[in-house]
Amino acid sequence: IENRVRLTLEVTEAVVSIWGNDRVGIRLSPVTPDAGNTPPDSNVMATYGYLIQQLNQLNLAYLHFVEGATATSRTVPEGVDLDALSAQFEGPFIGNNNYDLAMAIERRAQGRIDAVAFGRLFISNPDLVERLRRGIELTIAPRESYYGGGAKGYTDWPTADASIASSSAK
Repeated sequence: IENRVRLTLEVTEAVVSIWGNDRVGIRLSPVTPDAGNTPPDSNVMATYGYLIQQLNQLNLAYLHFVEGATATSRTVPEGVDLDALSAQFEGPFIGNNNYDLAMAIERRAQGRIDAVAFGRLFISNPDLVERLRRGIELTIAPRESYYGGGAKGYTDWPTADASIASSSAK
């Protein structure tokens, strides 16, 4: 296990030595297959449990944790308890993966998260916070529009107020 996490720890320690622990966080994806469809670690609980315990010694600004497989589902393999892993982290914890407002509020109330990363929803909802606050329907960006190299489909989404004004004018 020590060898499996050594690179992550050495890189994190190097970055902390330059920027300071209050400016460094880490994102972990314990059960997300990589682009080559490599399966998760053979012992996710032991490996990531050890890694998190070591990261605690660095007093990082936060742990950003992908709960499930990135951009797909929150399903985890049998024997993996992501809440038990994240609970081991002693600093601020950011949950991520297919959150909606209700889930974010519920998991925050349960003390399972300190914050939520709504990454993909920000692409097509530049005013995401206001939409959530006002209960306005969210726009879901088609995956093909991600990172296309320009503004189209990436930074050209209208705000809710602009969308409402546009549909009222029609």
